[in-house]
Amino acid sequence: MELEVQIAIAALVAVLVFWLLGAHNRLVRLRQAARSAFAPLVSQLRQRHAVARALADASRGLLGAEATLADELVSAAQAAGEVSDQLQSRPLRGRGLLQLGEAEDALGHQLDRLGLALQDLTSGEGPMPAVSELLRQRDRLQQQIAVSREVYHRAAQDYNAALAVFPTTVAAALLRFHAVPEVPVGPLRR
Repeated sequence: MELEVQIAIAALVAVLVFWLLGAHNRLVRLRQAARSAFAPLVSQLRQRHAVARALADASRGLLGAEATLADELVSAAQAAGEVSDQLQSRPLRGRGLLQLGEAEDALGHQLDRLGLALQDLTSGEGPMPAVSELLRQRDRLQQQIAVSREVYHRAAQDYNAALAVFPTTVAAALLRFHAVPEVPVGPLRR
């Protein structure tokens, strides 16, 4: 009888170990999918930072007395770039993603301000061709960023949903898996 109990306990332990390994592998796979979905988004945000700096430089001559708008845009792009650089080593940390969202929102606000100033300054004649091209690049990037945000959002939702399902919640707690923010950046503006 004692041998049967030992075999039953060993079988139960084996089932639990295999289940734990399976849960671990699934969570790792889902977390990696979220990381993979985040990488193109960061790349596009960096491109946006570069376009913002180039737009600020190209529009300085048009701004005249409002040239501080260009400086503020460069500062906002630099701040957003620094936050995205910090996220490179640990991309799915909640606080870092919230900081990125705030920095990107501030950059969007500065891009909007510069765009309005350029509209007012050109009085219907249209900005210089270089500025017009940079504005088109900004708009294309915004569309790409919106798509990448949605892809990341779905991957993060899948991972977080897996963390919330019992008994995977037990494995997640034991193996120290944490939820990731589903939307990495705040509302991005044109």
